[in-house]
Amino acid sequence: MQSYFKNKIVWITGASSGIGEALAYELNKNGAFVILSARNTDELQRVKNALPNKNIDSTILPLDMQNTASFETLTASIIDQFQRIDILINNAGISQRALAMDTTLSDDKKILDTNLFGPIALSKSVLPYFIKQGNGHIVNISSVMGKINTKYRTTYAASKHGMIGYFDSLRLELEGKVKITNIMPGFINTNIVKNAVSTEYKEQNLNKAGMSATYFAIKAVRAIAKQKREIYIGGFLEGFALVMKRLSPTLFDLIIKNKKVT
Repeated sequence: MQSYFKNKIVWITGASSGIGEALAYELNKNGAFVILSARNTDELQRVKNALPNKNIDSTILPLDMQNTASFETLTASIIDQFQRIDILINNAGISQRALAMDTTLSDDKKILDTNLFGPIALSKSVLPYFIKQGNGHIVNISSVMGKINTKYRTTYAASKHGMIGYFDSLRLELEGKVKITNIMPGFINTNIVKNAVSTEYKEQNLNKAGMSATYFAIKAVRAIAKQKREIYIGGFLEGFALVMKRLSPTLFDLIIKNKKVT
């Protein structure tokens, strides 16, 4: 696995905390040069300083997923400095804990811009370089919600369903040129709930019992090295929900509509 990442330049969005931070540490341990992007420069610097392999340099590149107009310039700046990008990890995202009727259109747009249109635009900015250099790998951190549905997640589910649909289709167009991996996390112990667009957020609803971000990152990095097309990483219950949704959507809805959603 380490040979796949050695000396590769990996651009990670949402790298200032949670899954993105854990991925940065694991990739750095496996020999990758990581470019850390998010809005919070101080937190990016903290992550950079905490990278375990001090023999490999890294850099921070502040980025707002809603500011798609900046992506081509930012991508060109990476190419100018490092001559290539090997892997793009679309990880930045925002969650939702509110009914559809309680979610404003501006918040709907914020979620879709961050979770769907942002990754599409950023991927389009790197694709010409991937194709020119003859290789490249796009990794999308979607969600189990990209395959199933619950209450309080309407726009979030739309963004994650859209991510899987878009990049599955893009894979067919780029077969043999660019690799695409869609990763679907289940409940991971991060602050994504706390930072969600929400009218229903409660401290006790945090995914404290979820898989640790560190363990998720280990499994995700293995999947990336194996160039998996799609993989679910999470607990048994979310995995069972995926199977039930596929086999019996009606039964799934009957069960999920009365389940307390956190």
